[in-house]
Amino acid sequence: AKTQSFCGFENDDMCGFTQETEKDQFDWTRSKGETPSSNTGPSGDHTCRAKGAGHFLYVEASGRGNNERAVMYSPFYQSLDQLCLGFYYHMYGRQIGTLNVYTKTRSGDVIEAAWRAYGNQGNVWIQALLDIPKKLARAGFQLVFEATMTGSYLGDIAIDDISVSDGRCGSDSVIPVSVHSNVTLERSAQLRRLQKFKKFRKMLRRRRNDNSDS
Repeated sequence: AKTQSFCGFENDDMCGFTQETEKDQFDWTRSKGETPSSNTGPSGDHTCRAKGAGHFLYVEASGRGNNERAVMYSPFYQSLDQLCLGFYYHMYGRQIGTLNVYTKTRSGDVIEAAWRAYGNQGNVWIQALLDIPKKLARAGFQLVFEATMTGSYLGDIAIDDISVSDGRCGSDSVIPVSVHSNVTLERSAQLRRLQKFKKFRKMLRRRRNDNSDS
């Protein structure tokens, strides 16, 4: 089955993206148009570009202390083969902090750093592309977006237009995502145990049916 997903954050449900509720200090905000502070943040979303049209997610730096974080989780993605994951980010301001992207396995116990950007990247939306390896795609994963502040109001960070599609990204700017070996081994062991259990149940059913016929 083909894996195709796109999120421009145009709906209130934010495509199933969810906020961290315990381990960070504030939340990402769904917005459109300019962010409140001047000289930082986008003037509009990446998709529509027109002022006031289209939505995006961003973190408002005003009133935030140094090293305060906002964390957002994507829905779970899963595929039989490798995936290309893309998103646009906007990091404009004299005191921009850090945007980290992690992958989190379905079991939730292994989080791997996948991508990172730091500092002022200019008043422009920039695309990032990540190659998700087959092992991680088969195991199932979430993306974790973490924005860290510097303590200055000139530090708004935004993301938009997140896409997931089958196959490699096919670009020189792609960043390959690593996967912890234990993730695959653990997931494979779970699948083997499940397959053995299903075979055992089928065998028991057949024996019961044979005994009832006799």
